[in-house]
Amino acid sequence: MSTVALNRPVRAAGRAASVLIALALLALAAVLLGLQQQFREIEARVAAVLMNPMVHGGTAPAGSIVWFGLGTDQVTGFQITTLCSTVILVTPLLAIAGVLLLVRPLALGRVLIGLAVGVGIVTVCNLLRYGFAAFAMQGWGNDGFELVHRYLGSLLVIAGFIAAFILLLRVATTRRAPKRGRHS
Repeated sequence: MSTVALNRPVRAAGRAASVLIALALLALAAVLLGLQQQFREIEARVAAVLMNPMVHGGTAPAGSIVWFGLGTDQVTGFQITTLCSTVILVTPLLAIAGVLLLVRPLALGRVLIGLAVGVGIVTVCNLLRYGFAAFAMQGWGNDGFELVHRYLGSLLVIAGFIAAFILLLRVATTRRAPKRGRHS
């Protein structure tokens, strides 16, 4: 029996696993969109903790609202809407990773690593955007908030998404160079 014949069942099993995980990633993207309200509530809890050192006064979540400035005379709340949520950044990455696994025979581990790092990047960028917006609101009022929320924060999130997208594609599609033998 040839080596090629022995490797076919292993490759077929690996391909089947990739297809199953691809379908799971696509399903997870759809589920996240369906559960985005619950996701935004979790996101508000995380944002409240991370924003606390960036603002005056305390922070607290309430549903999908992050309150800050607690204990001061300027208590403000940010509603995390669907379009501002990290869900809107994570779901395309999940879908891209799923589609990549369906259309190309790629190393599953590399795709998942690229996806994990990409999700981390967009999550951190969006949480920083929330913190910077709160900081700007307290320091410069609505003008500061508008500047960060609409422009500077949006640029940060867009840059983060582009970096995550490129990184996902690069890590997922780069093949390892063959190991070279040692020269004595």
